[in-house]
Amino acid sequence: MEIKSFLVTTRPAEKYRTIAGGKCFDVRNIPLTRIVYNQDPVNLKIKIEAYEPSLVIVTSSIGANVFLGAGIVGDFTIICIGRKTAEPFSALKRKVLVPGEENSTGIVDLVSHYPRDRTRIALCRSKKHSSELDEFLSSNGYNYRCFDLYDIEELRSSTLVSDFMNENCRGIILTSSMEAGVFASIARDVADTSAFRNRKIFCIGRPTMETAASLGLHCEPLNTESDFDAIVKEISKIHCNSGEWI
Repeated sequence: MEIKSFLVTTRPAEKYRTIAGGKCFDVRNIPLTRIVYNQDPVNLKIKIEAYEPSLVIVTSSIGANVFLGAGIVGDFTIICIGRKTAEPFSALKRKVLVPGEENSTGIVDLVSHYPRDRTRIALCRSKKHSSELDEFLSSNGYNYRCFDLYDIEELRSSTLVSDFMNENCRGIILTSSMEAGVFASIARDVADTSAFRNRKIFCIGRPTMETAASLGLHCEPLNTESDFDAIVKEISKIHCNSGEWI
């Protein structure tokens, strides 16, 4: 039986669900990080409701579930980084906006339409996050507060490098800056080989791509930034032809 080509993904196990893969490749998930739920829901609810935000920004589906699980209520509009993140809120008929550009830059564009003197913003996300939103809000004088909904810890897989260097592996999808950092570290000994360079590295989002580049990893650009299923379809469209990887 012929072994099908595959891509490695490095999503946290808590975020990953089995997907069909592309037209010419399977997907193997080898987590490089894990989600740590370290917030007491009652305390989180008290803190956010006491702040009385007019805007709540949620940057991941995990964060959406933590936020909703805490039962937080108030007269606020929710901004989600992407459609997948927004789905749980939309299902409950909550007021939710999604930027046209589904990333931090898109959120900045949405927020910029709100008056600084009458807007209170709750940034609800993981403890490990990029600073783009903070820098924009701080430099433009917005009233905002950060609420860490969960943390992310590093994992160092003992099988990732061998899977990545397998002759049937076509590349890897890195979904966060932390994953890029862990991958660069554990793949250091093979990074200068031609086999390593012949495999594709796909990075989700600009922060991940910038981190990867700073570590000497070249990412193939993608148009899709936040929907994992759509990313797999985009890669399939680009690299699959008549059932073969090109």
